[in-house]
Amino acid sequence: MQSSESLNKSTEKTVNDYIELIETIARIEYTRLKTSAHLIDYSELVNIGAIAVYIILTNSKYSDFNISYMSTAIKWAIRNELRRRYKWYAFKHQSHKEDSKDIVDGNTEGIDQCQIREAIYGAILSIDDLADAENPVQIKDSSLTPEENLEFGELNKAIKNAIKYLPPRERMVLETRFFKDKKIKEIAEDLKISSSRVSRIIQSGLDKIKENLKKQELL
Repeated sequence: MQSSESLNKSTEKTVNDYIELIETIARIEYTRLKTSAHLIDYSELVNIGAIAVYIILTNSKYSDFNISYMSTAIKWAIRNELRRRYKWYAFKHQSHKEDSKDIVDGNTEGIDQCQIREAIYGAILSIDDLADAENPVQIKDSSLTPEENLEFGELNKAIKNAIKYLPPRERMVLETRFFKDKKIKEIAEDLKISSSRVSRIIQSGLDKIKENLKKQELL
């Protein structure tokens, strides 16, 4: 007859038990990055998710977690890493004029910069979505200092407030893109306009938000 200790060990979950969930979430997050995905590999996202799961499993008295809890933890860990990598990359210095010139000149790197800037805003705005009560504190990004975390929090609030003052169409598109997590193609189909038009609306809105943040000396 098995002892309670050996029985508990036999029923304990490992990272491998969650690998399908990890890969699914990593794939979704990787897809969200679009053309800026060259800044991080899909395999890196899988590793980040796996490490998050390992930390949870080894630092908790519980041996099993529901899928919703684990999904949130994995997503939180991945987006935290994206925030760390993207935090000021092309955010403080990239201007829309530079973006437009590159696109006109046929320089695809300029288009990547637009996507990167969108990814940065999306990552900052995702703070509230992932900071729920079930989020395990063990996997919070230790690479960010308290000052950086505070700065992200201030940016999050400032960006949301700036969105409220955008023209109705820009506000609607940005809220749909960032808060409802709809793809540009889906927004284009809903509005019966081209995807490139949606991208221009998003970039115009982000330009206005950036100017708003500059006035508040947050950039």
